Amino acid sequence: MSSAVKSSHFSPGVLSMLPLFYVGWSDSVLSPSEIKLIHKTIDTIEFLSDEDKEYLISHTDPKTPPSEQVFKSWLKAIRAQADQIEHGQKCDLVSLGMAIAKSSGMLKNDSEQATRTKSALTRVSEELGIDNPCSEHLLIEQLSEDRDVHDSRIKSIVEGLSDVLDAPYADLRNRMRILLTDPLFNQDAEPDKDIYRLKVLKQVKALAEQGVSAFSFPKRLGGGDRRGDHIVVFEMLAYGDLSLMVKFGVQFGLFGGAVYSLGTESHHKKYVEAMHRAELLGCFAMTETGHGSNVRELLTTATYDHATKEIIVHSPSFEAGKEYIGNALHSEMAAVFAQLIVGGVNYGVHCVLVPLRKKDQLLDGIKVEDCGHKIGLNGVDNGRIWFDNVRVPVENLLNKYGSIDTNGQYTSPIENDAKRFFTMLGALVTGRISVGAASNNCAKRALTIATKYALRRRQFSGKSGQKETLIMDYPTHQDRIIPAIAKTYAYHFALRDLTEMYTTSDDVDTRKIETLAAGLKSKASWHATHTIQMCREACGGKGYLSENQIGQIKADSDIFTTFEGDNVVLMQLVAKGLLTEFKQNFHDEGFRAVISFLLRKAKHKIKENNVIDKNNVDQGHLMSIDFITRAFKYRYDKILINLSERMRKYLGRKVDPYQAFLKTQIHMTDLADAYIDMICLKSMVDAMQKCKNVKTQKMLKQIIQVYGINAILELNGWYLETDYISGNQSKALRRVKNKLLQMTRPFAGELVDAFGIPQELLRAPIAAQEFS
Repeated sequence: MSSAVKSSHFSPGVLSMLPLFYVGWSDSVLSPSEIKLIHKTIDTIEFLSDEDKEYLISHTDPKTPPSEQVFKSWLKAIRAQADQIEHGQKCDLVSLGMAIAKSSGMLKNDSEQATRTKSALTRVSEELGIDNPCSEHLLIEQLSEDRDVHDSRIKSIVEGLSDVLDAPYADLRNRMRILLTDPLFNQDAEPDKDIYRLKVLKQVKALAEQGVSAFSFPKRLGGGDRRGDHIVVFEMLAYGDLSLMVKFGVQFGLFGGAVYSLGTESHHKKYVEAMHRAELLGCFAMTETGHGSNVRELLTTATYDHATKEIIVHSPSFEAGKEYIGNALHSEMAAVFAQLIVGGVNYGVHCVLVPLRKKDQLLDGIKVEDCGHKIGLNGVDNGRIWFDNVRVPVENLLNKYGSIDTNGQYTSPIENDAKRFFTMLGALVTGRISVGAASNNCAKRALTIATKYALRRRQFSGKSGQKETLIMDYPTHQDRIIPAIAKTYAYHFALRDLTEMYTTSDDVDTRKIETLAAGLKSKASWHATHTIQMCREACGGKGYLSENQIGQIKADSDIFTTFEGDNVVLMQLVAKGLLTEFKQNFHDEGFRAVISFLLRKAKHKIKENNVIDKNNVDQGHLMSIDFITRAFKYRYDKILINLSERMRKYLGRKVDPYQAFLKTQIHMTDLADAYIDMICLKSMVDAMQKCKNVKTQKMLKQIIQVYGINAILELNGWYLETDYISGNQSKALRRVKNKLLQMTRPFAGELVDAFGIPQELLRAPIAAQEFS
C-alpha cells in the first residue's frame, strides 16, 4: 500500500472520495451491480493515481467490509479536512468531497479540473446508491467529534415491531433486504427454464462473492462461524425469487452441510472453501424414486473393494435412481446416500462423494435426466441420477460416523446401527429449520400483498351514494387476514428461538432440537400453503393475475410441505420424540415419575370438573395470557397422557409395536400439533415480556390474544368434547375474538409493514403505495 494512503495520511484524491465511501458502507452492503460500476468508474477517474485506485477498490470487497478501525481512520481524516471548511459547504456529500479536494490543494483553482472532479464524485455517489439525505446528515453530524447523537423519538408501531422481529439479526436482515433489491436479483419472469436456470446459477455465484454463503462454516475454512446467520440469509432469500433460495440452500446448505457435518478434516480442507465460493458445485442425492421419507431403506449401494481401495456406487434398479435432486444438471459432484457394504456386511446408509462431471461432460457410469418443467421453482435444475458401478476412492466416504480402515475393516464411534443412522440425519437438521423460516416468510409476502390490497380496495356501501366500504372493514375479511397475521408472528418467534437454541447454546439437547425442527417446519409450511391460498382468494380476481405475485409464491412454496421431509411423517417423528422423553423420565426418575404422572392425571380431573372456571365468561378472564396458556397446556397434557395409556394398553396385549403405532398414528399427530402450538405461544409470550417498549409490548399482547383465542376456537369441538370449556364459554370466546379483530383492524397495515419487505420485492401492483 502506498504511503499516501497509510493510516490516516490519505492522498488528496482518496480524501475527496472518503465521504462517499464512508456513507456508502454505512449500510454494510455493496451489491454486485454497484461493485461492477464502482470499479469501472474508479478506473476512469484521472485524478486518482494507480495506488489510489488500488486502495479504493480494495475497500469494495463485500466479503471483507471496512473494519471499525478503518472507519475511524476515514472519519478522522474527513474531520481534519472538514474543520477547514465553512459549515455551509457541507450541504451534501459531493459538495463535501469537492470542498475537501479544494482544501487539500488538489484543484488549485483549475475550473476544468473542478468540473471533472465533481462529475466523477457524482457518478460514484450514484453508483453507491447514496440518495438518502439522512445518511448524509448523519455524517455531517458525526464530524463534530464530541457530539453524542441519540434517537429520542418515540418509536412507531412499525419500528417497534420491526425491532422485535429482526432481533438479534437486524443488521444482516437489512443487508439482505438491500442486496436483494440489486438489479442482478430481479424476479422478471423467464419462461425458458434453461435460461432461467442459468440466471439463477449466476445469482448463486454472486451471493458467494458477497460472502453470505460461508457464514455457517469455520473461520479456518474461510467461513464466519455463524450458523445462525446462514439460516437468516436463507430465510431472507424467501422475500425474493424462491428458485434462488432453493438453489442456494442445495449448494451451501445441503451439499455443503453434508460435506462439513458428515466429513472429517481431510474433506473439509479439500472441498469446503471451494464449495462456499461456488467454485465446486454440488448436489445432495438422498431421495430415490422408490424411497422418499424412508431413507433407511434406500436401494443405492456403496460397496467397498479392498483390492483397489475403492467404493463402487451403484443403482441396482430404476427405483434406486436419485429423484428430484436440486442442482443435478449443474453439479460437478454429488453427496450420495447409499447402503455401505464392507466385506459383505451392510452397515446401513452412509454418504459418499461421487464426481458427476468434468468440464460440463458427464463422467462414465453417470446418467442424469432432467425432471422437466414443474409447478414452480423452474429456476432450479432438478434431475434424476443413476450410477452404474461408479468407482471412487475410499477417501470419498464422508467418515465422521463410519470409516473403513487400512485393513478394509469398518469402524464407527457409534456401535448401534439405528443410533448411528439417526445421528447422521440429525447432523443435517439446519435444513428443516431453514425451510420452516422460509415458509413463514412466504406467508408474510402473501399477507402483505393481501392486507395492502384490503386497505385500498372498496366494495359495496350501506346506502346509495355513500362511499363504498374498504374490504378490510368487513368482519369476515378481518377474520381471514388478522388471525393469519398473528399465526405468522407466532411461527416467526418460535423459529427464531429454535435458531438461537440450535446455534448459540453450548449444551444442545439434540433430541429436542430435532423434534422442534421437524414440528415447526411442518406447521410453518402448512400454514404458508393455507395462508397463501387464503390471500389469493381474499384478493379476488386480482390475486389470480401473475403480476400480483401470489400465484408465483403459491406455486414456488407448495413443495415445502414435502421438501426436507413429508410433514405428516415429520409430525409422527415429533410425537415419537415426545413419547421417548416421557418414557425416559420414568426410566430416570423411577417412583418419583410415577407419582408425578398420577398427580398430572389428578390435576386434569380437577380441571375437567372445575365448574367455576369453565363457566367463567368474563372478558378479562378469557383474554388473559394465563387462560390461553392453561388451555394450550391442558390440550397437550391430556393428549400425551391418553396416548401413553393407549400405547401401554396395546403393548400390554402383546400387540406388535408397529401395529400399535398404526392404531395410534392419528393421536400421535394430534400430540405433535398440540406441542408445537404450545411452543409457539411460549415464544410469543417470551418476546412480549422481553420487549422494553411499552407501546410495542401492548401490540404484541394483542397479537398473542388473537393467536391464542383463534387457536382455541379452531379446536372448539375438542375443548367441548373434553368438557374443558362450556357452551356458554365457547360463545363468549367468539364474542371476545370478534372484539379483538375490531381492536386489531386499525393496525393491520402496521403489522405487515413490520415484516420489512421492500416495495421492490413485493412487485405487486395491488400492494403499491397507491393504485387506482
